[in-house]
Amino acid sequence: MKIMNFSEANCSNCYKCVRTCRVKAIKIEDDQAHIVSDHCIVCGHCFSSCPQNARNIHSDLDYVKKILRSEEKVNISIAPSFRGFYEKSNEFIWGLKKLGFNLIEETAVGADITSKLYEKYISTSDQGIYITTCCPSVVLLIEKYYPALIPYLMPFTSPMISHGYLLKKENPKEKTVFLGPCIAKKCESLSEKHIGAIDAVLTFDEVSQWLKDEGIDYQNQESIEVDKFGSNFGSSYPVVGGILEGIRESIEEKGMTQLRVDGLDECIELFDELSRGTITGTCVEVSVCKQSCLGGPGGSNACSTTFSRVQTLKKYLNENDKKAEKNKHICEIDFSATFHNKKFEEKMPTEEEIIEILGTLEKYSKEDELNCGGCGYDTCRQKAISIYRGMSHKEMCIHYMKKCADKVTNEIFENSPNAILILNNEYEIIESNMAFSRYFGISPKEVKKRSIEEFISREKLDKVSSEGENIIWKKQSFLNGELYMRMSIISMNSKEGILIVLTDITSDELRKEEIRGLKEKTFEITQTVVEKQMRIAQEIASLLGETTAESKVAFNKLKDVFNKEESL
Repeated sequence: MKIMNFSEANCSNCYKCVRTCRVKAIKIEDDQAHIVSDHCIVCGHCFSSCPQNARNIHSDLDYVKKILRSEEKVNISIAPSFRGFYEKSNEFIWGLKKLGFNLIEETAVGADITSKLYEKYISTSDQGIYITTCCPSVVLLIEKYYPALIPYLMPFTSPMISHGYLLKKENPKEKTVFLGPCIAKKCESLSEKHIGAIDAVLTFDEVSQWLKDEGIDYQNQESIEVDKFGSNFGSSYPVVGGILEGIRESIEEKGMTQLRVDGLDECIELFDELSRGTITGTCVEVSVCKQSCLGGPGGSNACSTTFSRVQTLKKYLNENDKKAEKNKHICEIDFSATFHNKKFEEKMPTEEEIIEILGTLEKYSKEDELNCGGCGYDTCRQKAISIYRGMSHKEMCIHYMKKCADKVTNEIFENSPNAILILNNEYEIIESNMAFSRYFGISPKEVKKRSIEEFISREKLDKVSSEGENIIWKKQSFLNGELYMRMSIISMNSKEGILIVLTDITSDELRKEEIRGLKEKTFEITQTVVEKQMRIAQEIASLLGETTAESKVAFNKLKDVFNKEESL
């Protein structure tokens, strides 16, 4: 089961997750970030850093709600870090009870078991280096990237798993949910070697939102204690150094040093040193989160800061010196754990292939390799290797894309058929292209620093510069009417000056003039023809009038003849 990935709807290709991921388990494909499970240590830091909140994390919340509705008894193992995340921690327990949970016990109960197992192991073995195994992301980091260090991992279950086994032993027919700030615990609970210990894992963020959705305001409610708590040593596990403090005597008896390491960068640095053999005779407490569990990504929506959580938890521990209750079933449970080499093999490009890929990024020398980290990789060579492995693409390189953009811009500027000018705030020409030189017969060198007012009125420039009203696509004649252009004057803001674009429309204007002349000539010819036709019509009318009169006279004479014949 895939525990987490990025939401496609929200990913905006900012590459912040790649920059955050120290093990480079994020692949950019089709402009979308994807988590590569084989590489991932499930620390969740990429999600905490994502500005788009493009989270897609496996959630057991619906499952938990379902079993609660079925009236099955559901118990909670709550990480002791909750005392830091929730200032009113006992009121928060009231809220959990309100949601329907049965027993609520601190995972510190399991932490106390882990401490006893660690103490005995250190006292009875002699391996020179001991590494705590409470943080599942640390375990994955060693299994996948530092398998040579696996023998140094103390071979016991984490407090969550230990407490889960104990709860199951005491309440075999009831479900067990772990609640804490860790996303990696979701992965750990699904591991085959721990199946059955924990039925579901919820984060503080999930439960806080659930309480809001249910309208449960626990802030001013009854203060309720957990049903079972661990010792102050077990409750100190979320604080940096808390694990070692609980087993300090065994470490000192062995004459070993102690190292407390929190944060993934520091873990990697330490494991590099341990791999080189430069550190020996030490017991190491490690957590991939800054300030250990109090910096867990599953509580990133909490309003408190990491350091205020540390203060809140320490204040609680100072005021509540509690001793662990005895657990009668401890001897009946096997808390041992085994770890395996999960290192994956990746193809490495040859030096020639790296140089070839760097060339496609226009990096031809060491000076070209800026190693800015903008793409998410520390060096340009690492970037080239990631491209070779299909984990990224060259368009993620900011400087490469800038060079491409500059090339396109220069091509457009130099080869545009339009005349382009850039003016400073004094209306002096600071840049011009070859098209302007062709149209106006002035070389770019000659036109530089000349005032544009030789060509365009100051009134138009002031209108754009002071009033911010751009002039777009207005016709303007130049060179005493020999050149006609469509002119756009655009303000680039008060600091950057003015952009002028001139498009030649001389041929169009000349064609219009030619058509206008043809129209006028046609009109004159038509008018002459019409006038001539009118004259002809008049002449015809005059002739028709004369012949009609003559016909009438002849008709009258013929009538007289007929009349005389009638009278005879």
